[in-house]
Amino acid sequence: MKDRSGLSLVSLQTKTPFSGSSWERYLNGKVLPPETAVEAIARIAGEDAAPLLELRDAAERTWNTASDACSTAGGDTAHDTPEAEAPRIRVVALAVAAGGLLLSAVVSVLLVMDAQHPKAGGGQGAAAKVGKYTCAYTRRADLLFAGNSAAMSHRVMLNSTGPEVAEVQCLLLRHKLSPGDIDGYFGPRTETQVKRLQRQDHVPTDGVVGEQTWALLRHVE
Repeated sequence: MKDRSGLSLVSLQTKTPFSGSSWERYLNGKVLPPETAVEAIARIAGEDAAPLLELRDAAERTWNTASDACSTAGGDTAHDTPEAEAPRIRVVALAVAAGGLLLSAVVSVLLVMDAQHPKAGGGQGAAAKVGKYTCAYTRRADLLFAGNSAAMSHRVMLNSTGPEVAEVQCLLLRHKLSPGDIDGYFGPRTETQVKRLQRQDHVPTDGVVGEQTWALLRHVE
């Protein structure tokens, strides 16, 4: 997905909360990536994260089983001989094989997705994003909530991700401002609309949603 989307480690670091070195470990199978990393790369590539999360869950079960087996095999230091190392070597080989199967499965899923959703312009354009968040507006104590987060002071800004960002995007819509897809990614378009709201209400125009801007977002006539 990374290579097909033309993403570099630098671009992944810029667009997600994870460092380039973390992505290098995730992409090369050195460390099991967290769910948020899987969701982040799927979002940036414009793909559905659900199939990849299912594969990650399967990998995690294998990963944990291999780790437990390694701990058990290495527990008896009194018999730390080449013969005793054999079970651990087999466990590591099993983990590597499972990782290879996972990679093959991911590639298969992506090929099917490409076949079903071909990209315009020879595969260089990003597919249309499908937001996983919804806007369910309610009022509590004269404040407006959109059902994704009850945050009132949590700072969100460019390249932030998660339900707080989706809440900001929903509330911008109620202010008749268009942040783009309700996808939980604080991109340049969302930042532009936050700045527009800040200018309208004469507060510092920094594009960062802090306590003051949250108050503006939650107050809708």
